[in-house]
Amino acid sequence: MIKKFKEIIENYNLIEKNDTIIIGSSGGPDSQFLTYMLNEIKAEYNLNLILAHLNHLHRKEASKDENLVKATAKELDIEFQVKIASMDEYARKNKISAEDAGRRLRYAFFNEIARKYPGAKIAIAHNKNDQAETMIMRMIRGTGIDGLCAMNYKSSNIIRPILSMEKRDIINYLDQNNISYAYDKTNGENDYTRNYIRNEIIPKMENINPQVVDNLYNLSELLKNDLDIIESRVDNACDNVIKSVGKYNISFDKNGFEALEDSLKSRVLRRAILKLKGDLKDISKENIEQFISITSLGNGKKSVKDSLIFIKNYKTYDLYIDQSNNLNKTIELLSPDKKTYFNGLIFNVTLVDKVTKTDKYTAYFDYDKVDFPLTIRYRKNGDKFKPYGMNNNKKLKDFFIDEKVDRNLRDKIPLIISNDEIIWIVGHRVSNDFKLDKTTNNILKIEVENDK
Repeated sequence: MIKKFKEIIENYNLIEKNDTIIIGSSGGPDSQFLTYMLNEIKAEYNLNLILAHLNHLHRKEASKDENLVKATAKELDIEFQVKIASMDEYARKNKISAEDAGRRLRYAFFNEIARKYPGAKIAIAHNKNDQAETMIMRMIRGTGIDGLCAMNYKSSNIIRPILSMEKRDIINYLDQNNISYAYDKTNGENDYTRNYIRNEIIPKMENINPQVVDNLYNLSELLKNDLDIIESRVDNACDNVIKSVGKYNISFDKNGFEALEDSLKSRVLRRAILKLKGDLKDISKENIEQFISITSLGNGKKSVKDSLIFIKNYKTYDLYIDQSNNLNKTIELLSPDKKTYFNGLIFNVTLVDKVTKTDKYTAYFDYDKVDFPLTIRYRKNGDKFKPYGMNNNKKLKDFFIDEKVDRNLRDKIPLIISNDEIIWIVGHRVSNDFKLDKTTNNILKIEVENDK
């Protein structure tokens, strides 16, 4: 078993010499097996192992499980860390299942430890049977290729070194080597979906084909290879059609997006949503199809999913998180050589000797014409502005119309204000009254970037 374990580590590049590894342990057979396997290679790889156990107070035997993991750590001379947190209380408070609560609490605890050790990895004892169960569970709930790939050997700082090992082989190894492990009686109950799949569905599938667990695992590996090809195409599509990425919005080239096949449109949108929201929770196939449907409609049409909005404009498609609650926000710009944060943007204000960088998100002003403190806000009714090159004021609304600024974007464009006068419509035009001229002695530079 140790030979196979080392092959997995090497084939998937899971562990390097001098790594710190936090072992997530429940005291059950899988985590006990993983602990002993890692201990076997500890000296060879010069590993710093930390055995981490969350006592979730869910079962009467919880304290016994904790004591078993603690005893294992002592026997193997491994550092032991424990945390006590009620998964049932957390589930009630957050209105989620106890199973989900336990998972969230465990990973939060493991990551809490990992943050103390730069580059630390978290080893989780998922095995081949877990992979098969995950695939079936996702098929039942509804999923695509991504979901059927199920768990990876490596995901960020998480490694799964026994993912290709079967449960029965793990149990046999532990029994043959007289290694103690905890037995969770609730695993035999069918209250949870995963337990029902493990105890009822998979045994029935094995009656049809005894190799079903192997076949499901192999399918997940084949799908991962296919997904790599798909993701490569999505990478290229994103590079070609995404024009800009902000904290709350992503803009797509209109012609480029429309030229994509619907399957690629879907993938590009899903990736963009993931970037903005951090997850794809509650985003269904139907939601994505609804977003794509506006490509056949006129400019200004939009599709809304909760706070997420996808809209068709003159030259772009824009996906953004609704920030309407912040439209009345006003903030003071700090003095020169300071940064100011405003709704996903960073404003850098500096005094400079000359004009260097020139783009639509960098503007220069005659410092002596500006009254501090400057403020940042969005437009208000009646706003007027004297655009660069003009001697008369112009209604801001008319300026936006003439510049063909999409209607849905007009309320989201920051304005820089000096003594109630607009000196810059960010990304568009500076005021003629504050421009640099032959009499300018001091130059004020304001540069805007996304707060990513």
